[in-house]
Amino acid sequence: MLTSVAERGCPGVVIAEGGPRRLAAAVPAAGTVAVAWLGQAGFLVRTGNHTILIDPYLSDFLATKYRGREFPHERLMPPPLAVADLEQLDLVLCTHRHSDHMDPETLREIVARHPGCRFVIPTADVDHARSLGLPTDRLLPIDADETRSPADGLTVTAVPAAHETLDRDVAGRYRFLGYVLRTGGLALYHSGDTVVYLDLPATLGRLGIDCAILPVNGRDAFRTTRGVPGNMSAAEAIALCRTAGIPLLMPCHFGLFAFNTASDADLALLRDCSMPRTLVPDVEHHLLLTPVRLSPETES
Repeated sequence: MLTSVAERGCPGVVIAEGGPRRLAAAVPAAGTVAVAWLGQAGFLVRTGNHTILIDPYLSDFLATKYRGREFPHERLMPPPLAVADLEQLDLVLCTHRHSDHMDPETLREIVARHPGCRFVIPTADVDHARSLGLPTDRLLPIDADETRSPADGLTVTAVPAAHETLDRDVAGRYRFLGYVLRTGGLALYHSGDTVVYLDLPATLGRLGIDCAILPVNGRDAFRTTRGVPGNMSAAEAIALCRTAGIPLLMPCHFGLFAFNTASDADLALLRDCSMPRTLVPDVEHHLLLTPVRLSPETES
C-alpha cells in the first residue's frame, strides 16, 4: 500500500535568492541539499560534500544542429551557468542520449575542466558516451534497478523511463532512465524523459521519494508524428506524486524550446497546486531542502 502525500512529511524548503551561479559559489550547510534549475531538465545539486549536475544542457549544440529546420531549437533563455563557474564538480548524471540531456559540448568541457568528475550514464549508452569523448575510466554505467555509490553518503538508483515507451537495446538494457539520488537524508527522484507507465507509481512508492523532478511538456500527435517523443503532462505529474506519496514536486522540461514546452495553463495549474507542494523553478532562485528528520547514518 502506498503512503499518501498527506501521511508523508514534506522536506523543509527555503527558496533562496540567486540562481545556479550563486549556488555554485556557495557551500550548503550540513544536512541541507541545495538544488538549482539549469533550464530544460538540467539541475545543479549541492551538499556540503558533493557537487552534482543532472542532464546539463549549457550550450547551443541543438540550435546549430537544427538551424533552418522545422524545429530550430533556438534557446528562449541563455544558459544560467557555465562549466567554468564550477570550482568543483564530482558527478554528472545523464538520463539518456538525447542531446538536451547528454550534451556533447557541455560534457566535453566538463571532461577537460574537471578531471576528477565521473559520469553516471545508462549502460545502453556507453558506446555513445565514448564517442562524445567521455573517458571509459570515468564512466559509471547503470541499468534499471541497479544502485551505485559514487561517493561517501551518496547513492544513485536507476528507474526505467518511458519516452514514450519502455525501450530496450538488443541486450535488453533500458535506453531511458530516471535516477533516485539519496544524500543528506533525502531521496530526490529525477525521472528523465518519461510518461507515467503502469508500474511507475508503485515503484516510486516503494522507494520513498521526498522530492520528484518531473517533465511537464506533455505530448501530442503533432510532435509525435514529427519524431518528437513526449512526456507526462502537468496534470499527470501531479497525479503521479499523489499516487506514489511524493510530497514535493519540481516540474521541468519547459521554457527552453518554443515547440516543446508546457502551456501557460499547465504552468498555472502547477503554481496553484498544494498537494503535492509544487515549486515551479526559475533561474533567479535556488532551493534549500532539509529532511523531515535527519538520520546520522545518511547525513552527507
